[in-house]
Amino acid sequence: MEHFSGYIEVVPPRRNTRSCIVEFDGASRGNPGPAGAGAILRSENGNVLYRFREGLGYQTNNVAEYRALILGMKQAIRKGYHHIAIKGDSELVVNQFKGSCNIYNANLRSLCNEALELKGDFHSCTIQHIRRELNTEADAQANQAVYLGDGQVEEDRMN
Repeated sequence: MEHFSGYIEVVPPRRNTRSCIVEFDGASRGNPGPAGAGAILRSENGNVLYRFREGLGYQTNNVAEYRALILGMKQAIRKGYHHIAIKGDSELVVNQFKGSCNIYNANLRSLCNEALELKGDFHSCTIQHIRRELNTEADAQANQAVYLGDGQVEEDRMN
Protein backbone atom coordinates (compact mmCIF):
# COMPACT_ATOMS: atom_id res chain seq x y z
CA MET A 1 0.00 0.00 0.00
CA GLU A 2 1.36 3.37 -0.99
CA HIS A 3 1.22 6.31 1.45
CA PHE A 4 0.65 9.85 0.30
CA SER A 5 3.15 12.15 1.98
CA GLY A 6 2.16 15.41 0.26
CA TYR A 7 -0.85 17.63 0.66
CA ILE A 8 -3.78 18.38 -1.58
CA GLU A 9 -4.51 22.02 -2.28
CA VAL A 10 -8.19 22.83 -2.37
CA VAL A 11 -8.87 25.78 -4.65
CA PRO A 12 -12.25 27.45 -4.22
CA PRO A 13 -14.25 27.94 -7.41
CA ARG A 14 -13.50 31.22 -9.13
CA ARG A 15 -16.05 33.84 -8.23
CA ASN A 16 -17.71 35.37 -11.25
CA THR A 17 -16.73 39.01 -11.42
CA ARG A 18 -18.57 40.20 -14.52
CA SER A 19 -19.62 43.72 -13.61
CA CYS A 20 -21.34 46.54 -15.43
CA ILE A 21 -22.97 49.89 -14.91
CA VAL A 22 -26.66 50.18 -15.84
CA GLU A 23 -28.01 53.63 -16.66
CA PHE A 24 -31.77 53.99 -17.13
CA ASP A 25 -34.31 56.62 -18.13
CA GLY A 26 -37.96 56.75 -19.11
CA ALA A 27 -39.81 59.19 -21.34
CA SER A 28 -43.48 60.03 -21.77
CA ARG A 29 -44.84 62.57 -24.28
CA GLY A 30 -47.59 63.93 -22.09
CA ASN A 31 -48.16 62.40 -18.69
CA PRO A 32 -49.62 59.96 -19.53
CA GLY A 33 -48.79 59.68 -23.19
CA PRO A 34 -46.72 57.69 -25.69
CA ALA A 35 -43.81 56.33 -23.65
CA GLY A 36 -40.45 54.66 -23.98
CA ALA A 37 -37.73 53.14 -21.82
CA GLY A 38 -33.99 53.44 -22.38
CA ALA A 39 -31.04 51.67 -20.78
CA ILE A 40 -27.28 51.75 -21.26
CA LEU A 41 -24.87 49.01 -20.15
CA ARG A 42 -21.34 50.25 -19.56
CA SER A 43 -18.13 48.48 -18.63
CA GLU A 44 -16.65 49.27 -15.23
CA ASN A 45 -14.35 51.82 -16.90
CA GLY A 46 -17.34 53.64 -18.45
CA ASN A 47 -17.26 52.43 -22.06
CA VAL A 48 -20.70 51.89 -23.58
CA LEU A 49 -21.25 48.18 -24.27
CA TYR A 50 -24.95 48.14 -25.22
CA ARG A 51 -27.84 50.52 -25.78
CA PHE A 52 -31.44 49.34 -25.33
CA ARG A 53 -34.79 50.94 -25.94
CA GLU A 54 -38.32 49.63 -25.49
CA GLY A 55 -41.66 51.02 -26.64
CA LEU A 56 -44.18 51.15 -23.80
CA GLY A 57 -47.41 52.27 -25.43
CA TYR A 58 -49.37 54.85 -23.44
CA GLN A 59 -47.90 55.30 -19.92
CA THR A 60 -47.02 57.85 -17.25
CA ASN A 61 -43.47 59.08 -16.84
CA ASN A 62 -43.05 57.22 -13.53
CA VAL A 63 -44.10 53.92 -15.14
CA ALA A 64 -41.65 54.61 -17.98
CA GLU A 65 -38.85 55.19 -15.45
CA TYR A 66 -39.54 51.88 -13.71
CA ARG A 67 -39.82 50.03 -17.01
CA ALA A 68 -36.43 51.48 -18.01
CA LEU A 69 -34.90 50.23 -14.74
CA ILE A 70 -36.39 46.78 -15.34
CA LEU A 71 -35.21 46.81 -18.99
CA GLY A 72 -31.64 47.55 -17.91
CA MET A 73 -31.65 44.89 -15.19
CA LYS A 74 -33.14 42.20 -17.46
CA GLN A 75 -30.62 42.96 -20.19
CA ALA A 76 -27.72 42.83 -17.70
CA ILE A 77 -28.95 39.36 -16.64
CA ARG A 78 -29.34 38.31 -20.28
CA LYS A 79 -25.79 39.44 -21.06
CA GLY A 80 -24.37 37.48 -18.11
CA TYR A 81 -23.50 40.23 -15.64
CA HIS A 82 -23.49 39.34 -11.94
CA HIS A 83 -22.55 42.66 -10.34
CA ILE A 84 -24.32 45.87 -11.33
CA ALA A 85 -24.19 49.50 -10.33
CA ILE A 86 -27.43 51.20 -11.37
CA LYS A 87 -27.68 54.92 -12.07
CA GLY A 88 -30.78 56.93 -12.89
CA ASP A 89 -32.10 60.47 -12.70
CA SER A 90 -35.49 59.58 -11.19
CA GLU A 91 -35.22 60.34 -7.47
CA LEU A 92 -38.62 58.71 -6.93
CA VAL A 93 -37.63 55.37 -8.50
CA VAL A 94 -34.19 55.31 -6.86
CA ASN A 95 -35.61 56.09 -3.41
CA GLN A 96 -38.49 53.63 -3.73
CA PHE A 97 -36.10 50.89 -4.92
CA LYS A 98 -33.88 51.61 -1.89
CA GLY A 99 -36.91 51.44 0.38
CA SER A 100 -36.44 55.00 1.65
CA CYS A 101 -39.66 56.33 0.11
CA ASN A 102 -43.22 55.02 0.41
CA ILE A 103 -45.04 53.71 -2.65
CA TYR A 104 -48.72 54.70 -2.67
CA ASN A 105 -49.57 53.77 -6.27
CA ALA A 106 -50.34 50.04 -6.69
CA ASN A 107 -48.96 49.94 -10.25
CA LEU A 108 -45.65 51.51 -9.18
CA ARG A 109 -45.49 49.16 -6.17
CA SER A 110 -45.86 46.20 -8.54
CA LEU A 111 -43.10 47.53 -10.83
CA CYS A 112 -40.81 48.19 -7.85
CA ASN A 113 -41.41 44.63 -6.60
CA GLU A 114 -40.51 43.29 -10.04
CA ALA A 115 -37.24 45.26 -9.98
CA LEU A 116 -36.49 44.05 -6.43
CA GLU A 117 -37.04 40.44 -7.54
CA LEU A 118 -34.56 40.98 -10.39
CA LYS A 119 -32.08 42.35 -7.84
CA GLY A 120 -31.97 38.85 -6.34
CA ASP A 121 -30.46 37.53 -9.59
CA PHE A 122 -27.26 39.50 -8.99
CA HIS A 123 -24.40 38.82 -6.59
CA SER A 124 -24.31 42.56 -5.89
CA CYS A 125 -26.53 45.45 -6.91
CA THR A 126 -26.30 49.12 -5.99
CA ILE A 127 -28.40 52.05 -7.13
CA GLN A 128 -27.75 55.77 -7.05
CA HIS A 129 -29.43 58.94 -8.21
CA ILE A 130 -27.52 61.02 -10.76
CA ARG A 131 -28.21 64.45 -12.19
CA ARG A 132 -30.17 64.57 -15.43
CA GLU A 133 -27.25 66.01 -17.38
CA LEU A 134 -25.23 62.89 -16.53
CA ASN A 135 -27.91 60.60 -17.96
CA THR A 136 -28.15 61.90 -21.52
CA GLU A 137 -27.44 58.61 -23.31
CA ALA A 138 -30.20 56.69 -21.52
CA ASP A 139 -32.48 59.70 -22.07
CA ALA A 140 -31.78 59.61 -25.82
CA GLN A 141 -32.68 55.90 -25.96
CA ALA A 142 -35.93 56.51 -24.05
CA ASN A 143 -36.91 59.31 -26.41
CA GLN A 144 -36.25 57.11 -29.46
CA ALA A 145 -38.29 54.30 -27.84
CA VAL A 146 -41.41 56.50 -27.74
CA TYR A 147 -41.78 55.76 -31.47
CA LEU A 148 -41.51 51.96 -31.08
CA GLY A 149 -44.46 49.62 -30.76
CA ASP A 150 -45.59 48.58 -27.29
CA GLY A 151 -43.16 45.88 -26.12
CA GLN A 152 -40.79 46.33 -29.08
CA VAL A 153 -37.17 46.22 -27.91
CA GLU A 154 -34.16 47.37 -29.92
CA GLU A 155 -30.52 46.81 -29.05
CA ASP A 156 -27.25 48.31 -30.24
CA ARG A 157 -24.02 46.49 -29.40
CA MET A 158 -21.12 48.89 -29.27
CA ASN A 159 -18.08 46.58 -29.40
